Amino acid sequence: MDQSLVDVFEQARKVVAYADRTIAEEEARRRQSERESLLQLLGARIEDAFDFTSKEKLELQPRLDVQDGIGVVEFVVRSQRTIFLLLPREDDTWTLQVVEDSHKPQVLDEFQGGTKTEQASRRLAAARIVTAIGNWVQDLKGPHSLPNTKQSSNRRDRDEPKPELTYGTMGKFLGY
Repeated sequence: MDQSLVDVFEQARKVVAYADRTIAEEEARRRQSERESLLQLLGARIEDAFDFTSKEKLELQPRLDVQDGIGVVEFVVRSQRTIFLLLPREDDTWTLQVVEDSHKPQVLDEFQGGTKTEQASRRLAAARIVTAIGNWVQDLKGPHSLPNTKQSSNRRDRDEPKPELTYGTMGKFLGY
């Protein structure tokens, strides 16, 4: 094949590759802009509807994310390998789902968000979410999943009752 013809083909490939790359970069910027806008809107809706305490935020590690084009709040319970999703719905209603490792999402409940101008209603709405998560986690951690403790082979240890833990001021152990 003639070298000048090969050069024409190569030049055309470079033009197409550059154009495709430019279009892909522009599309990525547009999607990122849409994502940021969606996350800002979700953040404002969350602030208007819920008032989580700093300890709740620290323990549940809420994170805003976009899944299937919908803004969601993820709460992670690492010890259970579980994520709870809070999804906005119409009329200030929110759906709480649980996603366990290797399982399909399961709807736990629907909640009404609090009123933007009433801090107490926002706090109550947040407490309801945390309570639902806590109930699910504690039900899962019931007696059936406690780790096996080694039974003492010493008869004296089995026969003697163990003293109960007592607490002093500031939650310090007084004995055991």
